[in-house]
Amino acid sequence: MVLKPHYNDVELLQKIAAGDEHAFSLFYYRYSKTVFLFAYRILDSESYAEELMQEVMLKIWMLGDELINVNNIESYLRVMCRNRCYNRLRQLRREAGKNKEATIDWKDESNETEETILLNEAKGLLEKAIAKLPAQQREVYNLCQIQGLKYEEAAKQLNISVLTVQSYMKIALRSVRNAMRNHSGVAAILTILKLF
Repeated sequence: MVLKPHYNDVELLQKIAAGDEHAFSLFYYRYSKTVFLFAYRILDSESYAEELMQEVMLKIWMLGDELINVNNIESYLRVMCRNRCYNRLRQLRREAGKNKEATIDWKDESNETEETILLNEAKGLLEKAIAKLPAQQREVYNLCQIQGLKYEEAAKQLNISVLTVQSYMKIALRSVRNAMRNHSGVAAILTILKLF
């Protein structure tokens, strides 16, 4: 049997959704550098960018059937990367405490004032979407996605099973994505992607 040397994005996502490790390797080769560079541009740290890239790739592998609904993988990766970068920056700011100079310096070539406004709008839309989640999903989302806890840690803290945490996260992530899309259509995505 001759393997097809190149798959388009839709074919790759379908194969990854079906658990094809070779397709995931091709996907990783195709997009890992893009995700790394995007994360590095925001975080200004090779180690943080590498770690974040690995998280994004792992998340893609774990999404399973949800990948079939992804229409534009590059936009999807940018949004996922951007959200995780925000979470990492928030976490670093908390760790830095009162010393605001210790926070990561945002590096961008375009107008900072405009970018700040766009980022604040995107952040506001995301926070509204999170606020609309049912209490349990919101709590799991905050623990895992914002505070960066592993599923096992969140399960222990909430006294629920890891499978329940995974289920809540899957539903919460889908709801947040849908709310972002439904709330302001393409504008929300364009806002989030503005700095790419």
